[in-house]
Amino acid sequence: MAVGAWVLIAGAILIALELATGGFFLLWYGIGLMISGAAGWALGFDEAAWQIAIGLAIGLALMVVFRKRLVRRRKNEPKDEFLLEEGEGTIKSETLVEFRGTLWQYDAPNGAEFAAGERVIVRPAASGLRVTIAKKARA
Repeated sequence: MAVGAWVLIAGAILIALELATGGFFLLWYGIGLMISGAAGWALGFDEAAWQIAIGLAIGLALMVVFRKRLVRRRKNEPKDEFLLEEGEGTIKSETLVEFRGTLWQYDAPNGAEFAAGERVIVRPAASGLRVTIAKKARA
């Protein structure tokens, strides 16, 4: 098998590894290796060291060019502030509270008991699917 084919396969493996890790670094190098491997294979160029060096250079260039665009796009995305603010919820069962249309498991402070249908304050401190609740002050 030609060296270009091996470099092409190495690029595909890097892209597959990127899908498993999700960091966007291996993706660019994988694309670069695939480009240089395909070009080397098509042109019959069998210098593995040069194909790998060219592929890594292409990958580095792609990473520099597209990283700026991805970072800029992420800064403009709206932030999800779903649980950053305190709000009012309704107890649905002895383990669940409904808050903003979603059911959450709650931690009761100091062993306090809550009745189904009771309105409570949902605190922004949340971990996973659990929220902290407190009795609602009576008006």
